[in-house]
Amino acid sequence: NIPFTTNFKLFKHLSISMGGSSQETWTGKSIQYRDFNEEDNIAAKDTVSGFERFGVYNFNASLTTKIYGILNFKPEKKIQSIRHTMTPSISYSNNPSFEKYYDTYIIDANGNTAEYTRFEGGLFGVPGKNYSSSIGLNIQNTLEAKVKSKDSTSSELKKINIFKSLNISTSYNLAVEEFNLSPIRISGSIDVIKGFVINTGATFAAYALNENNTRINVFN
Repeated sequence: NIPFTTNFKLFKHLSISMGGSSQETWTGKSIQYRDFNEEDNIAAKDTVSGFERFGVYNFNASLTTKIYGILNFKPEKKIQSIRHTMTPSISYSNNPSFEKYYDTYIIDANGNTAEYTRFEGGLFGVPGKNYSSSIGLNIQNTLEAKVKSKDSTSSELKKINIFKSLNISTSYNLAVEEFNLSPIRISGSIDVIKGFVINTGATFAAYALNENNTRINVFN
């Protein structure tokens, strides 16, 4: 199994990460199904000795940056400044389909077929058949304030978290024909008092429901 990863800066403010892996699997045994035989009333499974191999791979990449916004107040105010830090990132992942390692066999007298891979039951899994290609979007936020200390003799400002975190995320699946957009998830964390934090979250469905309360491929 050979993983690879790299990251670098683009135009000073953009961070790009790229990675993936390549896996090569060798085996000395595989399986093979024989079509349904009416005489034996069975679809037989044979173990075949001999060298077999399969190779799989995947790829992913992400781009992220940080955006800062600072609001300053007058010196006599209790709150001296508020800083908003936003970290947006966009990612892409691709997992190819390796259906070339799959075959079919007849399972009954009616001619029905089933699919299998000759590597099933192996120690290191089987090649994936499902193709996926998706774009992810994630926005992380923090909101902080600098306030004057209650000690009138202290000139140091105290930093407090208004929003410790406020995150929004979703993804878009390029490999499917409908319901491409995943639910939009929002989560947040707020410091109420020292040692007491409130975590909250919500999920918003992107698609409408019909009169039978079944999801349909129409944006709500």
